[in-house]
Amino acid sequence: MKYSCVFFLALLLLVGCGGEEKGNTLKIGDSAPMFVGVDLDGNSFSLKDFIGEPVIIRFWDSDCKFCKADTPVFNGLQRNYADRGLHIAYINTLSNLEEVKRFIADLGVEFPVLMDEGGGIAQMYHIRVVPQTIVLNRAHAIVGAISGGVSEDVIIDLLAEDLH
Repeated sequence: MKYSCVFFLALLLLVGCGGEEKGNTLKIGDSAPMFVGVDLDGNSFSLKDFIGEPVIIRFWDSDCKFCKADTPVFNGLQRNYADRGLHIAYINTLSNLEEVKRFIADLGVEFPVLMDEGGGIAQMYHIRVVPQTIVLNRAHAIVGAISGGVSEDVIIDLLAEDLH
């Protein structure tokens, strides 16, 4: 049941509404679009650098109640699974830098945070709502897309084969 709900949400959110050309959307099983950004510390973050390792990409906003509530889940995943190759990146397209820095400091975010000014990365992933969590396996195929709040159990279920 849990998988069918996640799968349905993923299809709904990645395929989106009509009006787009067929083949111009992402779906479960597709390869993740590669992107490069700079984190708040000035370090380059290239998704390509993490091929062979699972990655969670979280599109978020500093005013988002789900983002505030489940950031501790992502911090826990970072602490518990980084030694198994898990990488997490928060990508913000909506907030200003000051709001993002305050959010990160208040919640003690322990992984890279990127500003997606202009929304290029969000466009590549066809993000229409935030928060949106994209889960990539070791081959960087999309195994999940979750809108709203996220639980550790759902992430662990999606990455079970990749976190052993």
